[in-house]
Amino acid sequence: MRIFVLFIFLSSCIVQNPTDPKNDPTPGDANGTKDTSALQTIYDFPEQGRGKWRVQDDVVMGGRSDSKFVMTDDGNGRFFGKVSLENNGGFCSVQHTTNDNPFVVKGKSAFSVQVNGDGKDYNFRVRTPNGRHAYNYTFQTKGDKWETVLIPFDAMKATFHGESVDVPNYAGEDIREIQILIGNKKAETFELLLMNISAM
Repeated sequence: MRIFVLFIFLSSCIVQNPTDPKNDPTPGDANGTKDTSALQTIYDFPEQGRGKWRVQDDVVMGGRSDSKFVMTDDGNGRFFGKVSLENNGGFCSVQHTTNDNPFVVKGKSAFSVQVNGDGKDYNFRVRTPNGRHAYNYTFQTKGDKWETVLIPFDAMKATFHGESVDVPNYAGEDIREIQILIGNKKAETFELLLMNISAM
């Protein structure tokens, strides 16, 4: 009998209480409040490599701009080239499209993009399965240093072919395309290193 009671006591000490906040895998603060701001990786270049990323420049519209996207020795994406205004051109871009398995950002409110830029402005865009428009946000890089650019969802405005679209700003729908574009209405060379794109 004593052995049986001892076994029950030891079992109760070993089995975790599922309602105990200490056993909840969701990070939280000292008051037990769950941390909902944890980063969700969308694309990590050192881990995933080039994947389906490809360039799309204004040559599709007759322009003369030219860019390339390659992987560096330390595993980051390198987007670089020359923007030309010739023949009504003016932009270079690199994009990743996934129609079969859209990126899901449910419960998040901002993108976090780790870049090393050249001091120039770049445009971050996403497209969803709902409509042909894109949601975009322009950010300026600091130049020759790694930085994390935070892009609030509700600051991303809807456009189609550069024109505003009368729909609400991005609200966190599934993503079928991510694009990073440079088009500052001037001829210029550029270089942007990409490490990680996450949602938070």
